[in-house]
Amino acid sequence: VSSVAAFDFFFVPPYLTFAVSDAEYLITFAVMLIVALVISGLTVRIRARAEAARQRERRIAALYAMSRELASTRGVGNLLEIALRHIGEVFAGHLAILLPDEAGRVVVRHARPAEVPMDVSEVAVAQWVHDHREPAGLGTATLPGARALYLPLMASQGAVGVLGMRPTDPRSIEGPEPLHQLEAFASQTALAIERALLAEKAQQAEFQAEAERLRNSLLSSVSHDLRTPLATIIGASSGLVDEGEGLGPATRRDL
Repeated sequence: VSSVAAFDFFFVPPYLTFAVSDAEYLITFAVMLIVALVISGLTVRIRARAEAARQRERRIAALYAMSRELASTRGVGNLLEIALRHIGEVFAGHLAILLPDEAGRVVVRHARPAEVPMDVSEVAVAQWVHDHREPAGLGTATLPGARALYLPLMASQGAVGVLGMRPTDPRSIEGPEPLHQLEAFASQTALAIERALLAEKAQQAEFQAEAERLRNSLLSSVSHDLRTPLATIIGASSGLVDEGEGLGPATRRDL
């Protein structure tokens, strides 16, 4: 609009006014305005797509960096800290990972920031997500009244926990693309947790096997050490029982 007005003011007689002496210029103005509006619309659309591409590239880079760091880390606690740090670099807000205890009840194992509050209702939503293996909470059709979005951490053997996110701006997770990106982070985290848990179980099994081997070695050693004196005792006792009357006092005392 400004360009059409400037063209009229500076280049259409009478100059330096917005008056138009020839009506044909009105058609020119209309064509120029339509072209300018089309170009402006395309420019805005290209800018939006470029920004979305930059955001997508940033999330993919963060996902790759997280996967690479998780692959070289051991221990569930360290894995949770790394995962939340990388997810927090992409999605601003409060993050928490809940893992099931021995009774199957999910509890907060790691949060970012550490003082993230979770009341009973939020924990109940996370428990539902873990049990049903479906997303729920903010931005979903299931339990939308929750203050955070909860995603199940799905691995090859089932759900290993729940990822909770309460975004600073709820609009940042609107649309399918942010949700897919967050699910990708959750998937990588779940696989890392499952790998760490399996490694812990394998280590415990190895410890048990080693303890059993040491127990068998100890029993074998004790049995071997006792076999000779027991044989001597049995032989002396048999001599006393079978031939005790015919033995002299010195021999009986030795036996």
